[in-house]
Amino acid sequence: MKLIKLNKKKKRKMKKKQRVKDTSLLAYAEVLENLGERQLEVYKALYDLKEANNTMISEKLNLSINNITPRINEMRAYGIIRQSKKDICPFTKKKTIFWKVSRRF
Repeated sequence: MKLIKLNKKKKRKMKKKQRVKDTSLLAYAEVLENLGERQLEVYKALYDLKEANNTMISEKLNLSINNITPRINEMRAYGIIRQSKKDICPFTKKKTIFWKVSRRF
């Protein structure tokens, strides 16, 4: 009898998580719609690269890294990109932070 009660509790928790997830997806989509032109360029480049650091994004877009870093920080604050790993950059041979898109539609 206790096993059945535990399973019902788990089901309720799963349903609650799904509701939060749905609202999060709506908020996420709204943030994407309100991105600026340069933010959208950086987002698309990161989406295409799947995982990249600021230098790799700047090389792909032919922009200065000084144009990329602030956009990364802004999008990180929105929660649409996240840190993937810390690894050696193929261009600079220095340890850098690699980013990836938080969700893909």
